[in-house]
Amino acid sequence: MADERSIPRALEEERLQPEEALAPLTAAAQTAATLGLRVEAYRVLGALSGRAHGASWDVAERAAFALLEAAREADAPAERAALLEAMGLGFRNLWLMPYVHSRLSDDDESVVAAAISAAGGLAFPALEEAIATFLSDETSPALQRAAIASLGRMGAESAASRLVPFLKAGSAECATALGALTEIRSRVGQAAAIESLAGDPPPEVLVAAVRYLAEIGAPEVVRSLRRLARDADADLRIAAGQASRAFKAERARDPDERILTALTEQDRAVRASLARRLRTLPVDEVLAHAELLLHDDPEGVVQVVAEVRAPQVTKMLLRLAGDETLDLAVRARAAGAIEADEPWERDALVALVGASREAPVRAAAAQTIGAFASPEYVLDHLSGLENDAAPAVRAALLWALQLSARPGSERARTEALVRRALSDADPMVRRRAAYVAGNLDAASLVPDLVKLAREEPQRADIRVAAFVGLGEIGSPARLADLVFLWNREEDPRALGAASRAIEHALTRAPDEGDAPSAPPSLDRLHGRLRKLLASQDGKVRAAAARLAGLSPGAVPVETLAALVDDATPRVREQVVTALGRLGGAVAEPALVRALGDADPAIQERAAHALLSVGTPSSVARVVDFLSRTHDHAAALRLASHLTLPREDVAAFLQGLGAALDRAGPDHPAYEPLLALKVAALEATRPPNVRGPSVEASIASLFPAWPRLSAVRGFEPLARSLRTAELLHASSTGGADADHSAPIVLWMKCLEGYMHAWLAPRLKTLQQDPRALWDLVDRVVGSAWPSYQRYLSERWADPVKVGAMSVEVPLRSVVNALRDFQDRRTKSLDSPASVTEWARLMLFLAVEHPTGPRNVLKVASKDTERVVRLAHRLQVLAQVRNAVTHRQVAAADTLGEFRKAYYAAFEDLTGLA
Repeated sequence: MADERSIPRALEEERLQPEEALAPLTAAAQTAATLGLRVEAYRVLGALSGRAHGASWDVAERAAFALLEAAREADAPAERAALLEAMGLGFRNLWLMPYVHSRLSDDDESVVAAAISAAGGLAFPALEEAIATFLSDETSPALQRAAIASLGRMGAESAASRLVPFLKAGSAECATALGALTEIRSRVGQAAAIESLAGDPPPEVLVAAVRYLAEIGAPEVVRSLRRLARDADADLRIAAGQASRAFKAERARDPDERILTALTEQDRAVRASLARRLRTLPVDEVLAHAELLLHDDPEGVVQVVAEVRAPQVTKMLLRLAGDETLDLAVRARAAGAIEADEPWERDALVALVGASREAPVRAAAAQTIGAFASPEYVLDHLSGLENDAAPAVRAALLWALQLSARPGSERARTEALVRRALSDADPMVRRRAAYVAGNLDAASLVPDLVKLAREEPQRADIRVAAFVGLGEIGSPARLADLVFLWNREEDPRALGAASRAIEHALTRAPDEGDAPSAPPSLDRLHGRLRKLLASQDGKVRAAAARLAGLSPGAVPVETLAALVDDATPRVREQVVTALGRLGGAVAEPALVRALGDADPAIQERAAHALLSVGTPSSVARVVDFLSRTHDHAAALRLASHLTLPREDVAAFLQGLGAALDRAGPDHPAYEPLLALKVAALEATRPPNVRGPSVEASIASLFPAWPRLSAVRGFEPLARSLRTAELLHASSTGGADADHSAPIVLWMKCLEGYMHAWLAPRLKTLQQDPRALWDLVDRVVGSAWPSYQRYLSERWADPVKVGAMSVEVPLRSVVNALRDFQDRRTKSLDSPASVTEWARLMLFLAVEHPTGPRNVLKVASKDTERVVRLAHRLQVLAQVRNAVTHRQVAAADTLGEFRKAYYAAFEDLTGLA
């Protein structure tokens, strides 16, 4: 694989031409030994599909098809996400757009996030509205931020105004939105950015606001630039210098220079970024200068001018699209570059579709309309294109329908049109209709897709499309037809697509209201599977292995087990999954061997398969594996599927204890492993041992527990607390004692509670932090000596908790204010430590004459009560830190900690 790994550097240094790199990259994307190596190939193919390194349109198209071929083989969400990230490098590659658009509705959020990012990289106006839908309040914050960044990357002028409200949100959202507006070069956020500089924003917002205002040439930024140029922080000085240069360049308002700079850049993605500098100039001036250059480089001028995104630009592009004296490719690109977010623009494009005699122009205009119009508009104004003489136009109508689709909107009319396209006279239209049917999840079209696959014996590409569509829909009703088609299929690619369609039909959860039925049989496949497992083609072996695992008895498990060491990674993936489904004594040794595969992705599959086998030894192997693997994300995914083995639980418990010791409290899978340990302890407890219930034990020391545990949002933290209590009960009951584990879990619950309670209050303070800065300056300045004396009279240090002694130095409490002293807000995306919150309470949750103020608005006017509680919380946190770093907690320490913990938690709930 060394040659493939050297390809990116060789392309950059121009020692290798894009057309020479394509074949080895395509091979690596399919057959590289590990997912990591395949992902490297995906990324270079993505760059070539965006015409990086001077790639021609032909190379870009072939690179895009190599990525789409790999996407059909990718089962795991992690690989789909990696493929989408690679597709995001394919600037303006039209072939990639439908796949990226379809993954925006994927079941896995990580895949959706990757698709959002990829849409930004493709930078088609056609995807702007689809991405803007993720800005709603119903969207998770992570996907919201991904959408904001994506709209910036694609220069979405149509969505700029929708980003302005985020400038009043938290610092992460604000900085992301400012970055997006900078890339868009829109002035709509100028007033909000100037207002933020008038306060005292956190550094990330400060830098983003200064850069944004400088890039759009706002003179109000000059004062901030001068101040930052003298700042003690080198990063801020460097940012100010870069912004100053951008401001100077923006003030030199020469349209000729900006247009020529963009035109002379060969990389199309960089050219688009440079062209956006024209957005801050008067549009009429820009277009006047562009007209002078149009005859020298019409294709380049169209790309550059299209980035300006203004009504006058739309009118120019419409004129160019209708100018029959221009090259046809230029006219089609002009039609496809329009940002049709206004009704008059969509109406003008409809008129262009009706007036143009050239199919590429009509097709480009139709696809643009679909991206910005509702399904009703597309069907009302463009449905006549299904009878257009040009196949490319009929196919473009299908893409327009997919881009405009909304759940439940005009479903019947849309599916009727796609059904007719599935029997179109042109094979390209039929193929595209099959993909669109799958992307629309059109269950009513399953019979038509089956018919298409049956009636295309000479066109493997169409059969692949039909099987892919059937796989996306996953209909069990036509399984017998799929089995028939699979048995007569000879093409390796079509076999793979058909096997996935059968798998999805078998494993799809029944719709609500479906009558229960017996599982369908795959007996008719058995006669062929053994032969195909011995094929010389890796694609064929992988397809056969997939189905062998779905039909017990189809082939001997020993035959599958022998393929765990197959040279083709796709075969190993399917064999491992199949063995997990089949289970049995023969499968387990082969799966254990697969845990040592060179590909970490196959290791994770093998671990999941061993969990499916479910024997004590197989589960123990997985527990051992996840405590040792460096892939913590995979370990956490595995841990969420752990259950107790059905027998030999006592022996399993010993291995589980060793795995916990290896993993340690900071491992992401630590808590799921502890929960499993509790279950194991309960399962091995003698039946005559009885004690109070967990709920009663907690409530005896924590009277607020019955009320708190009933709060819906507290449920995950309540599970941690119950697990801790069960572990405590097991340690005091003479079982395998583990004094550190309950302490860690108790504190995790407390940490989550404090974050949920105090973070929203601190977030409100940080949205306009000027008053917070003033308070902090006063408290840590002249007020601190007096307040420190007051605290020292009430502050014990060190403190004994059972046999353990911990230190809580008073001098350290001001460290909690360091970020505020540096004019940085605290990140609230994840819980802060109990120590951090307890220290903040000493300054922001009490009223004291020396300066502290109860700006967090806790429900207590008793300063001494809050101070005592903050001290106790820090003591608890220090005990937790001690046991985390392998200091042994004796039984009396555990007992004292438990009492102090519940007492502090009870006091804490009284302040809410």
